Amino acid sequence: MNTASRASERGMALALAIFALVVVGALVAGAFLAGHLEQRTGRSTLYAEQAADAAEAGAAETLASWDALSLNALAPGTTAAFPTVPLPGRSAYRPTVSRLNGQIFLVQSLGTRVNAGGNPIARRTVGIVARLASLGSGPEAALTVGKPVEIEGNQVVVSGADSADAREGMACAPGAARPATRIAASSSTVYAVFGDVSFDRLAAHAGVILSDTTISSALRPLLDATGRCDVGDKSNWGEPRRSADSQMESCRRYFPIVYARGTRLGIAGGGRGQGILLVEGDLDISGDFDFRGLVVVKGAVRISGGRTWITGALMAANSTGGNQNLLAGATTIQYSSCALAAALGGAAFAEPIGQRSWVQVY
Repeated sequence: MNTASRASERGMALALAIFALVVVGALVAGAFLAGHLEQRTGRSTLYAEQAADAAEAGAAETLASWDALSLNALAPGTTAAFPTVPLPGRSAYRPTVSRLNGQIFLVQSLGTRVNAGGNPIARRTVGIVARLASLGSGPEAALTVGKPVEIEGNQVVVSGADSADAREGMACAPGAARPATRIAASSSTVYAVFGDVSFDRLAAHAGVILSDTTISSALRPLLDATGRCDVGDKSNWGEPRRSADSQMESCRRYFPIVYARGTRLGIAGGGRGQGILLVEGDLDISGDFDFRGLVVVKGAVRISGGRTWITGALMAANSTGGNQNLLAGATTIQYSSCALAAALGGAAFAEPIGQRSWVQVY
């Protein structure tokens, strides 16, 4: 037996064991590192998705609750920024809207995800190219009805002579005269389609929604605590009067879509307003009432007592209920393409363009 060879191999087992431990330790450390990196990558991906979801929610909400008062008045090339809106799960969005030209807007929304300390850990921005819905130019007559109209008294005026309504100082050039009264079948699309938009789509974008009710208090423009037109008050239908009172300037730019979804809307308190009035059932007006814009009634319209002045156009399809149309008292229905253009343009809402409207900016 070679004792010298055996002596030279002493300590090899310890060396091999140490080497094996190093290798195993390296493998374990590598596995831990890979797992840690994978965990952090997964969390980062989750945070990025949460930020992207918040950004998409912000863009969708901006379009769904289109602020026509501010955004329709934007000049081309300008941008409106909105405050940050927090969402559950430590995410939030901050939208901006840029007007590219007369009809096209770019809606951008920055979505963020923050940690427990409030520091951003993920950001995503999405953009939607949208255009204002075209509501057309309005009816071709001052009064369009599905059934004949009963007129009481000698103070009722229905005029198709296009008027800029100079008594309120509206700066607009009137066009050619239209028929004073037009009878169209209740099933006609003239009561249901306005440009590219249907009655139901207009109603879905209404800023003021009313049920079966009689409005006994006066409709009038209101300002909130900041001096801005108070669009949250259902008695505020804008300011149709174009006087020198600069305090009401924001309400002069407010053209709400008012939707009465019940079987009857009564306006007994009088007052004034502008925009688009949609009535699912009948419309009864008594007392002094001044409205500028478009009135569309699925049922019948009955105006009696006081002074009622509608500048723009009035439509009553007579497709619901059995009431007869009635005009009485000091009632004036004056066709005005200027009032219609202002109301239809001011109440227009934006919708995504038909193709490739959405893009992830970063």
